[in-house]
Amino acid sequence: MTQNKALVLFPQEYFERYEVISRYGYDEYFLSQHEKNLRDTFEGFVFCGEADSTLRVLAVGASDGTSDIQIIDTLNSKYNSVLYVVVEPAESQVQKFQTLVESKREAGLWTNVQFDFHSLTVEEYLRKTKIGKEPAGFDIIHLQHCVYHFADPENTTVELYGRLNAGGMMFIILVTGVREETVLHTVNIIPDSMPSIGSATLRAMLKRRIPDVKIQTQYRKISYKVDECFKENSKEGNMMLDFVVQLLDFRKTAPAEVVGDFMKFFKESCYEVNSQLYFPADDEITTVIKE
Repeated sequence: MTQNKALVLFPQEYFERYEVISRYGYDEYFLSQHEKNLRDTFEGFVFCGEADSTLRVLAVGASDGTSDIQIIDTLNSKYNSVLYVVVEPAESQVQKFQTLVESKREAGLWTNVQFDFHSLTVEEYLRKTKIGKEPAGFDIIHLQHCVYHFADPENTTVELYGRLNAGGMMFIILVTGVREETVLHTVNIIPDSMPSIGSATLRAMLKRRIPDVKIQTQYRKISYKVDECFKENSKEGNMMLDFVVQLLDFRKTAPAEVVGDFMKFFKESCYEVNSQLYFPADDEITTVIKE
């Protein structure tokens, strides 16, 4: 497996593949529900700081900022002062996020939000900002589909929880159900792929490390159309497959027996509607409140 490369190490290729698989999965209904989930969660957050103090937010793995728009809109409308710290290792995505902020500013929006961008991994950021160096912790930390790529998911997530202020909220989205089972299976046969963590794994880990942790969850159903993945010469199918196993050029570089084993498992995990194969890629929102 020495030829295989973890997709997260190639940010441009990672986001290209994410965009492809999104076109085969995220329909308008899901996107509207996702926006509602974000709006409801962040409108419902109760800030425990002083009335005139700044709400401090840490957005980890924020990509180009499009997944944060509803969050920022909501917080900007609720609070007079928000510090929004963005930690994203891909410099190209940080630049896109900064361009998004500039366009919003030009439109007279997000006037209550100050942004602080860091083109770093979360581990690098945490080392750089050891407790004691920062003037305060965070009131909100959100991790949308990024914990998979932490070098040490367990210890890093626990350390992030430790950075929450009293009354603070950690908002996490991870795969669950069949998608989580696929992640675990993939790691067993392809050790170089993504870390073996999903929503159920995360909850068990948090409860083990922080016994009195307060957790709420919300299950969300998502499916991808994946017929293209079973066409060996389909460019988009192979890009989608790369995203599923989190390896660059998986079909080309992995041993034939590994590809065959995974494709068998992958197909067995799918369901069929009108002769179209769908892969259940359900995820779960986990909300953690620090009392």
